[in-house]
Amino acid sequence: MNPLRRLAAALVLFALSLGVLAADEPAPLLKPVTPTGNTVRVRFPVDGKSNLTASQFKAQVPAGRGKGKKAEMIDVTVSLDTLPSRSYVALKKWQSWGYEVPANKVGLLPELVIAGSQLAPKASKRDVLIRIPSVSLEIIDPPGGSDTVYGSDLAVSIRELTKNNDRVMEPRYYFTPQFLELSVLGTSLRRPGTDDGTPPEPTLTKEPAGLVPVSGPTVVRGLPVFAYAAVNGISQYKTPDGRDEWVNVGVTSYSNWKGLYMTLGTARGCGVEMEDGKDLTAIGANFEAMIGKGKLKEFRLGFLTGPGLKTPKDLVLKDVPVFIDKNNSEHFVCLGPELINEYLKDAVYAFGPDGWRLHARAKAEYLQDITTRTPPKKK
Repeated sequence: MNPLRRLAAALVLFALSLGVLAADEPAPLLKPVTPTGNTVRVRFPVDGKSNLTASQFKAQVPAGRGKGKKAEMIDVTVSLDTLPSRSYVALKKWQSWGYEVPANKVGLLPELVIAGSQLAPKASKRDVLIRIPSVSLEIIDPPGGSDTVYGSDLAVSIRELTKNNDRVMEPRYYFTPQFLELSVLGTSLRRPGTDDGTPPEPTLTKEPAGLVPVSGPTVVRGLPVFAYAAVNGISQYKTPDGRDEWVNVGVTSYSNWKGLYMTLGTARGCGVEMEDGKDLTAIGANFEAMIGKGKLKEFRLGFLTGPGLKTPKDLVLKDVPVFIDKNNSEHFVCLGPELINEYLKDAVYAFGPDGWRLHARAKAEYLQDITTRTPPKKK
């Protein structure tokens, strides 16, 4: 073989080998957030230990007794929901911390202190205590006189952590492993100075073959929901009172109901059949509910993929198990951690310039062109 051709062939093989190595290490789905002004980027672990929620973290709250004295700090577990829903504490728990119950049963916790790590800007000591001030909690009576909510001392939504200031704080929830990242004011941090180690990075699934980056845009219909979603080919339906209702799918970190949970209103609107004799009893924040089991013939979520994440595709799943809240006639579907982790690898639910999005890697075989959607029925 001509020496030049032999050299060219060797270079091609070398380039191919580099490609294989690069494929083994997929690139991060999102660039790191660079904090601006006097903000600091922090991260803390969220690890679900309760069978009632997949999303818990440890924190501290100040005791309510001892005015004029340095408040005692109490260790607590906190359930976190990525939906901007309501936040709760049980009546017995609130009183055990030494607080009075206001007439409107909305308590204001002076602060919630969370242990985490500083990501940026770089500092010599990376461990921090993140202070979230003025946490508003609905004081409720859970079923059976329990002093916990969702298996935790208190339950908070992302709204209580960011105070609806998502554009500045740019929250990111990593599903595997579980982390929450925020940009907070440097003045809200305390530095115990006990560790200068580098905080661990989220791991990436090393299954490059068949996995492609996707990004699911959302719109706000009261809560952030997927811009396109369909159940059994239906993306919009009529309510009993004649209103047009969308299939609203939101991302939650609470649910452990096998990944997909919907209200009775949506189940009826989309013709979802429930299995006879399969009802379960579930514990909500302050109620018991009857939960029916069903199966979706088809479940679709709209994503963007391809170069620059500009090509619309649908994630299409067949014969998906679903749990239905028979006590709730509203119109909502909760997309929970179990389904996300099964079909959307390395998922990150993040707020950016274009609002909330679910970023992940999905198998190409589950992605279909939007022309395969069932056309909407003529009105």
